[in-house]
Amino acid sequence: MLFQGMKELKEFCIPFSSLKLGPNFFDFEIDKSFFDIFNYSRYNSCNISLNLEFRKENLLMDLRFSYSGYCEVFCDRCLDLVKVPISNNFNCLIKFLHQEEEIIKDDIVYLPEESFEYNIGQLFYEYFLVNFPKRVIHKKTQCNSKQIKLMEQYSQKQIGKEEDPRWNILKGLKNEN
Repeated sequence: MLFQGMKELKEFCIPFSSLKLGPNFFDFEIDKSFFDIFNYSRYNSCNISLNLEFRKENLLMDLRFSYSGYCEVFCDRCLDLVKVPISNNFNCLIKFLHQEEEIIKDDIVYLPEESFEYNIGQLFYEYFLVNFPKRVIHKKTQCNSKQIKLMEQYSQKQIGKEEDPRWNILKGLKNEN
């Protein structure tokens, strides 16, 4: 199933029918607006250079992605911005089938035989999200010290608080089982 914003990602559309056999090279610059198309707002800003080696063969195509740059996200500890350097690469094959819709399975994309172009935007987006760190924090010495102190004060208040008696009935039920 294709993403509805493919029209907005037209610069990522590779017209492979007109490419020569062998390696073909493409370069892309990706910023926050790329992720905005997918309604993904985790990144405050980003600057990513994506290089694609598109190897066209007679019966299949081998896509070799390589990217590097940075993304700015909020620190999961202090909520200040942290610049996360990124660098990675991945490969994908494109094969053709006798059917009407695109299928992505493992690292292989199956396209209908009559296809003449492929938009790599969705593929890159999904791979990038899966491989971006799930938890991003500063080194403890770089975190916002005021925010850290506020969190410590709040957690100490929570520890010293008496338990809410309304929960005792539920705790009793839990202990019976």
